[in-house]
Amino acid sequence: MRKQVSFLASRARLWLQNPAPFAVLLGAALLYVGALVSGLAEDVLNNESIVRADGWLAYWLAAHRTPAGIGFFDAVSFLGNWQVTVIMLIVAVIFLWNHRRRSALAMIVAATGSQIVVSLGKAGFGRPRPPAVLAIITPLDASFPSGHSSISVALYALGFYLLFRATRSPRLRGLWLVLAALFPLMIGFSRLYLGVHYLSDVLGGWGVGLWWSILVLGVPGFTRRRRVAKRQVEDFKSRPNTAK
Repeated sequence: MRKQVSFLASRARLWLQNPAPFAVLLGAALLYVGALVSGLAEDVLNNESIVRADGWLAYWLAAHRTPAGIGFFDAVSFLGNWQVTVIMLIVAVIFLWNHRRRSALAMIVAATGSQIVVSLGKAGFGRPRPPAVLAIITPLDASFPSGHSSISVALYALGFYLLFRATRSPRLRGLWLVLAALFPLMIGFSRLYLGVHYLSDVLGGWGVGLWWSILVLGVPGFTRRRRVAKRQVEDFKSRPNTAK
């Protein structure tokens, strides 16, 4: 079984080295995530079942909060505040700019693009926050989608994934992958626990951050594959014709 899986994985990697299949996969991923976010937004507007689940979960978490939990998740939520994310982004760019400029640019584009979409979404949907009696803090802007959840993917998860790609140590690679999954989960849940977002807000924010992360990783990947394929064609044409 392992040999079969390894064979299929190697074949898939070889297939995706070609720019055309990679572009198809990239486009499909962007369309799929975009459709998920659009469908979620439509459900919110039409008060579908996700809205009922939103209300039930918000009240359930409010009834089960503890002082220790509030303190912990307030600290976790702080990582998604715009002041902290700007500082983290600046620090990351400073460290990456000389040797990994593409990674730095990817983080800038993903973080900026996702927050623009979140701002437009909040202005367009204008969804009210959960009732004030449920909230530990009182944010001033609209609820859908969650900016904290978006930046948890477009900055933190993307950053850890870039570290994963740049690291050779198996232990460190495993650590970066765990953190790439843990940060969005923790920051997203903190917004639910503190009563400042609904579940659909968090899911929408994750979707926006994921869309931008796929975009900034996929476009350079496609460009690189296309450049390699073009170079291979030129090398082949430049070879002397030895046929008689």
